[in-house]
Amino acid sequence: IIIVIINIVIFYREAIEHCRSYNARLCAERSVRMPFLDSQTGVAQNNCYIWMEKQHRRPGRAAGQMYTYPARCWRKKRRLHPPLDPQLRLCELRLGNNQTAHELQPNYTQTVWVEAE
Repeated sequence: IIIVIINIVIFYREAIEHCRSYNARLCAERSVRMPFLDSQTGVAQNNCYIWMEKQHRRPGRAAGQMYTYPARCWRKKRRLHPPLDPQLRLCELRLGNNQTAHELQPNYTQTVWVEAE
């Protein structure tokens, strides 16, 4: 009877590992896809990061629990104002009189020549 229990535990661990590898392949495949519009909800579906890695596994806490995973709260990412974030700033054009587009006051009677650098 002990051998049967050991075999069941080994089988269960292998099944968990197969599920983990399947989910990893599925997430890798989904991450390269473009977002698509769900016809039922009208929401653009995108890649999600809800899967835990093997390194996050901890031993079970309750009876009959093989593994536990840490709780991860969902938090909305902060969005910086585009002029403050240098990665989101558009490239500045140098105008004919060496002014940037931000420094130039709108004047509709003035002709401005844009030079590519």
